[in-house]
Amino acid sequence: MAALDLNMFTTGIHDPEAAQYRILGAMQAAASDLHHNRLYPGLGELVELTSILETINNNRDQYQTVLPKRLSGVDFEKKALKFDAVPADAEAIAKMFELVTWALPRLRALTDEGIAMFDFVLQNLRIDVVGIMPIYRDEGYVFVPDPRQHQYHVIRYEMSIYSDESDKYRAMKTFEIATRDQHDVMSAPEIVKLDLVREHRDLPNPATYLVDTDLDFPFENTILPVAKRKLMKVLIS
Repeated sequence: MAALDLNMFTTGIHDPEAAQYRILGAMQAAASDLHHNRLYPGLGELVELTSILETINNNRDQYQTVLPKRLSGVDFEKKALKFDAVPADAEAIAKMFELVTWALPRLRALTDEGIAMFDFVLQNLRIDVVGIMPIYRDEGYVFVPDPRQHQYHVIRYEMSIYSDESDKYRAMKTFEIATRDQHDVMSAPEIVKLDLVREHRDLPNPATYLVDTDLDFPFENTILPVAKRKLMKVLIS
């Protein structure tokens, strides 16, 4: 089943009934992921798609001034429809907005369900400092559990700042160093940290964090991405 995307709406004007069928099928696949506790990448795609469609729908009046022109795509950055100079059928554009209006309540409900699950996982991840915390925290390690494999992933992180025309943002890059037995990490995380210091001498006194949870959720799709976001909250606080 195809993933939810904007093409389902911009090309759906030619056969709205078939478009609804495809969109419902993609929504059911996204809902199935949530019901199996798989948050990503589906949740990020849902949030972005819903946001873009809401912006387009809220600004539908402005598009009356560009008609009749043919719909050519979507400007993702501006969250706006794009038109070319070829005359189009205004009725086709109206059908596209009908499709958006029909889909938005369903998308909002699905997105809200995903966000509620994200918040639940976030609240059920505990993050603690391992050893002495240095002043410099923009680089270091985080131990993230994989409950189903009974192991921990040792992950190195690096915080950075990037900017656009209007603001500055913090970003975090991560890459895995190793995996360790869950019991070894939980019983002596300081030993694991000392091993890392010996093996990676470019960080002689690294900021190190331990994530713990009682949830039995998928690592790649849920535990890891939510743990990264929780760590970022800690680092920028």
